[in-house]
Amino acid sequence: MTGVAEKAVTRPGVKRIIGIDFDFGSLRTAGPRYWAFVSLLFTLIVLGVTAWGAALSHGGAVMAMRDNYPWGLWFTNYMYYIGLSAGGLVVYASVHLFGAKQFAPLSRLAVLQAGVLVMLALLGIITDMERPWRAVYMLLSPNPSSPFVYTGSAANIYMIICFVDLWILITGKGGHKLAHRMTLIALPFAIYLHTTTAFVLALNKSRELWNSAVMVPIFLTSATASGISLLLICAYIMQRTGVFKFKPSMFRSLATLLATVIITDLFLLAVEIMTVFWPTSAKPGHALRFAEFFTGEYALAFIPVLVLGVGAFALLAGRSTRHLPAVQITASAMYVVAVFLKRYSLMAMGFSTNTLGQYTAPYFPSLTEVLIAVGLLSVGLLIMTLSARVLPLRVPEEELHDADAQDAAAAAGLAVGVG
Repeated sequence: MTGVAEKAVTRPGVKRIIGIDFDFGSLRTAGPRYWAFVSLLFTLIVLGVTAWGAALSHGGAVMAMRDNYPWGLWFTNYMYYIGLSAGGLVVYASVHLFGAKQFAPLSRLAVLQAGVLVMLALLGIITDMERPWRAVYMLLSPNPSSPFVYTGSAANIYMIICFVDLWILITGKGGHKLAHRMTLIALPFAIYLHTTTAFVLALNKSRELWNSAVMVPIFLTSATASGISLLLICAYIMQRTGVFKFKPSMFRSLATLLATVIITDLFLLAVEIMTVFWPTSAKPGHALRFAEFFTGEYALAFIPVLVLGVGAFALLAGRSTRHLPAVQITASAMYVVAVFLKRYSLMAMGFSTNTLGQYTAPYFPSLTEVLIAVGLLSVGLLIMTLSARVLPLRVPEEELHDADAQDAAAAAGLAVGVG
């Protein structure tokens, strides 16, 4: 890795900043479709900033959130983006901790995706604050009994770890040993981040459907499944645009991993549903609330979670069709949508019936909230779009061969030691 990083910059338009060769010259050769897409993203970002300005000026009057729904689209997206970031870490950790070398070409893209998604989650919190400059008081006098203190701090630290990891992977500083050590640091922090995010819901004893010990593992499995799905889609897009060239075997391995995580996620959800409605374990408050998500107005959000989830697994379950790109992309897209609806349903499960037992009509975000959310999503897409051309995200072949040689040497040394 170090040898690759020390090569001199010879191409015009390449600027070395903090040890990374930024290929700004490639932007000059970008086609009209690329710049049309960038222009669209800039337009959506401007609309999002305008909507946020209206929220800062008028406060909650332009939001659909109310007393019975203090958390809205911003919190749904916070849980969603935090969860999506898990896929990048799983792939990255598989390479450096478990020797899954078929995923090595994806390592830089996976870490970048994870860092950008956590950044979007944090930006969503800021846009929800009517006085975001007062956030400093949370740092100066945090409430240790609030789960938000732990999940917020974990998200900030994890985002920094992701971008430091990306810098190490691109520059090659420290070689594979440092990359391995960074993975050992990132993995516990990622688990901690996803766990504390789930605890924001699970530790509310007054919200009956949230107050479940299964909430944490369900959050982890759905986060991992949706994150891998998004990474698979992103990898296909990058290959289609010529940024990467992956082997079909890598996509096959990714699809197999995705199918395994999806069935685990569906199993945990089925166990939770069975526990709520089983005659000898059912609690009136739980069963009454959960029924709204099967037969009430909330069913429009929750039933598709089950349909899309089972459908995605069915597509990936067949060994004869799992290798087909159309099947992989379709199943991944289905589960990305399913987990977004699942995150909305999780948020709604705490507010559909308030603490006094009164039913609350479903929440639908206002135009202002939608524009802010679309603007934030456009920020993430813009970063990924520019990074695809400017950053050296493709792992050099010689680096992959060096990693294989080091692993072979380590295995040989272990064999000799055992002998």
